[in-house]
Amino acid sequence: MIRFDDKGYRVYTIDDLLRYYRIAKSVERIIITIEAFESLRTQRAIGTVLEVRLDEKDPNTSYLTATSDNRDWVDASFSSIQEGLAKFQNKNRWAYSAWTALGVQISGVTLGFLLSLWAASKIAPKLTVENAYILTFLFMLLIFSNTWTYLNHFCLRLIHISFPNIKFIRSDKENLHWLMQAVVGGVIGAIVLYLLGQASSFLLEIMSGIVNKNAP
Repeated sequence: MIRFDDKGYRVYTIDDLLRYYRIAKSVERIIITIEAFESLRTQRAIGTVLEVRLDEKDPNTSYLTATSDNRDWVDASFSSIQEGLAKFQNKNRWAYSAWTALGVQISGVTLGFLLSLWAASKIAPKLTVENAYILTFLFMLLIFSNTWTYLNHFCLRLIHISFPNIKFIRSDKENLHWLMQAVVGGVIGAIVLYLLGQASSFLLEIMSGIVNKNAP
């Protein structure tokens, strides 16, 4: 079964599958099933079944399963398919790791902290209340902390879309995908460099203030 362009088709030959694959604008899902007649007759209660599901839209629903009364056949079939898929394994695993989520979280919190400091320095001089800088900083930080939950989800979603766990690649139709990867990679790099620069400047200002206070 192949689903593309919001339509699903059940095919029975590799040639038909490849034909649909080539004409599709966007392939969403491919399910390849090898099933014995006995399994069909009993609705998979008994019999032999080998099934591979590759889902680009929702990689979490992808799977490889092999069932049979013959254990040797199950082990051999599962291993051979697994080895075949491994040959086409991409390098996007990092995008789904806990370290990436942690990096996005730390980057976002750091950015929110720096933006709150910057906003406080711009807004506080225009206020006539006591401790205007601290109050403005806390207010801006509170606003950011309440919006970061949604922004964090959006950032991770953008990374996952740009660096998918499963992607059906057609060399003549994937220019936009590579462009998106380049753009997202460039944006991430720019944000990291900006955060490092701002953090360095902020630390230098703090150290300068401490030195000036301690100067005779």
